[in-house]
Amino acid sequence: MAAIKEIGYFNSIFVKSHDYATTNTPATRRYHIEESRIKGGFNETQMDLGVRAFLVNDEYSVINRKNAMIYSGIYNAKTAVNELNQFSIGDNITKAVDITDGSIQKLYAEERELIILQEDKVNAAGINKDFIFTAEGQPLSTASNVVIGQVRTYLGKYGISENPESFAVKGNRKYFTDKKRGVVLRLTRDGLTEISNYGMRDYFKDNLQNNTNLIGGYDNVKDQYILTLWGGTYTTVGFDESSRGWTSFYTYYHQGAFTLNGIFYTLHQGQVYEHYKNSNYNIFYGQDPVSSQIQLVVNTDASVNKNFKTLGYEGTSGWEAINISTDLDNNVTSDTGADIKSYQYNFGWKKDNTDPNNPIYLEIQDILPNMFTKKENKYFATIENAATTAGEDEVLFGHEFISGVKGMYMNVTFKADYELSNPAGKNIKQELFAVSSEVAQSSK
Repeated sequence: MAAIKEIGYFNSIFVKSHDYATTNTPATRRYHIEESRIKGGFNETQMDLGVRAFLVNDEYSVINRKNAMIYSGIYNAKTAVNELNQFSIGDNITKAVDITDGSIQKLYAEERELIILQEDKVNAAGINKDFIFTAEGQPLSTASNVVIGQVRTYLGKYGISENPESFAVKGNRKYFTDKKRGVVLRLTRDGLTEISNYGMRDYFKDNLQNNTNLIGGYDNVKDQYILTLWGGTYTTVGFDESSRGWTSFYTYYHQGAFTLNGIFYTLHQGQVYEHYKNSNYNIFYGQDPVSSQIQLVVNTDASVNKNFKTLGYEGTSGWEAINISTDLDNNVTSDTGADIKSYQYNFGWKKDNTDPNNPIYLEIQDILPNMFTKKENKYFATIENAATTAGEDEVLFGHEFISGVKGMYMNVTFKADYELSNPAGKNIKQELFAVSSEVAQSSK
């Protein structure tokens, strides 16, 4: 007759079955029993719980090492070796830089060198090579099996702040901004250079801080570093190496820029735009054309008080001087003043409307206020002050305007009006080569 007999288990492991929690009664619940002795033999090796930790961290969390890098195993498509998902803790696969210089914002590999840009420092490390330093402190590279070699820093307390989007490359030149210090930098073999000092130091110190994004790119067509200040002033400027200066402000504001196969592209509102595609100028992203403007300082014989009598320029027709001022005399003609509005075309062209379907632009020779007259392929105009009364040494001119403006220097704003510079219905190329002024030394 069958009977149930209780058996005692010693040194065994009890494991609940997968359906233990769903069974109806304790009598039907199942356990799996595993003997602790390996192979079940007498006096065989027995399983153990192992070493227990004496220190417990109840406040564990994710640790972000923003100043460190890690690399995986190798990948070789030819030999079908793919270890990209392997990060062996037994190997030296991490490399950290000084945390006091901030987080790593940008990595750029150049041949066998890795450029590491932190918030407040620019570093470089050899790739598959290391450095041995001479007694004079000069590095000598040597072959090594170290993936990321010894880190060395470039001189100067500069970094990329938190704007890796400003980084752009042309050849061995790297360009980026340092928002914290209000500078734009160029990195070459010679080290770091503040290119913002080339005539734009105060501008960048004042405006970099006011923008959330500083978006850089390189235009290989014009050979310029293009930087857009986005989220504040909304300005785009271009740096030209051949001129060693910032040559232009542009009226487009890109969200990304790159050159591919010799063609310059920019990103705007999710669309990719190709530049220099047609012969029209100053038209970007399908918007209305914008007139070109340039501000100049005329300062012949510095530190001498002068009377600027004339204004001339070399270039294409279609330019007008919309604003003239000096350090002493600001009451001058302007494109917003009534004295200019009474003469609709004030730089050498007028429109013949006898045939509305085929308008003809005629060059005129009469000298009107602030108008340029063409002489021997150069354009000249008499500067006429709109002051109501003449001052000392100032002579009344035709139309009761005063000839000339006084000052040590003269500020002039030239503008190429869109409507009057496109007789063929296109926004044609406007060029301005040189500006000059006839001056007379003032006796006061």
